[in-house]
Amino acid sequence: MSTLIAKQALRGLARDRGVALLAAILAVMVAVSAFLGWSATQTVNAIYAQAVGWLTAQGAPVPPNPLHEMPPLASLRNLPVYVSFLGAFAAIVIGQALVETDRRAGVLPLIGTRAVTAATVAKGRMLALTVATGALMSVAGLVSILALLTLPIQMGLADWFSLAAALALGWLYMTIFGLLSLGLAARLPGTAAGLLAGTVAWLAITFVLPALTGNVNPTAAINPVSALASVPDMPVFHWLSRLLGPVSLSEAFGWLEARAMGYLPAGLAPRAPLPLLSLGLAFAASAAFALHANATLDQTGGPDA
Repeated sequence: MSTLIAKQALRGLARDRGVALLAAILAVMVAVSAFLGWSATQTVNAIYAQAVGWLTAQGAPVPPNPLHEMPPLASLRNLPVYVSFLGAFAAIVIGQALVETDRRAGVLPLIGTRAVTAATVAKGRMLALTVATGALMSVAGLVSILALLTLPIQMGLADWFSLAAALALGWLYMTIFGLLSLGLAARLPGTAAGLLAGTVAWLAITFVLPALTGNVNPTAAINPVSALASVPDMPVFHWLSRLLGPVSLSEAFGWLEARAMGYLPAGLAPRAPLPLLSLGLAFAASAAFALHANATLDQTGGPDA
């Protein structure tokens, strides 16, 4: 029954122009990220070719191509930025839409009269959300694969597994915010209340916490390299980093993505002692909240109908 509810919810999402627009924008921005990587690669190759010609004419030794010393996935280092911004926001919109669509259509009282438990309906919405965010990451993965196949770089089997790990981390991060928005939409009866509350939570996690734990300003927070900064050598930041690091999800995600894609600065420690555990616990907490909020949603009338 949960599967049937999820299918019906996914059909509604497929007809939602806002969700389709966000998915298209995410795909375009991933393609832009790939183009930027391709452009940088072509520029470096052109400069290297000119340098090789000049050094050869001078009889000087030719150094190796610097691109061969870079990990292949570093050309897609902007991908985590678009996933953490556009992908997370798209997941928040999806979480709100899954509840708001039924609320606006006035079908909540009808759902309450069916021979199906509220927990089953909640699980169906959660399943639809995870499938939708998985579809978004599948689009991003397809664009990334096509880009890597066109770049003049050599991808080994380990690199493809690393890309899969990076995409899986992106799905996990997006789904955390989607589940949070799904729970907030069910808990808050106001129109778009889940969307607004979820966005506020996302802004706090993306900008406020990194500023407190590492003095990372908003401009640096959207840069995949400058966001990977060490804790300033000040007692207050060391204290805040230990206190807030485990809940600074954006920094945990950025560190894990940088490690998976090979552009993590040497010796840089994560804010959280176990960043993957932090994301896993956040996923479990947001899933439990979404399940409880949707299972206890008033489906017989009242302000939610």
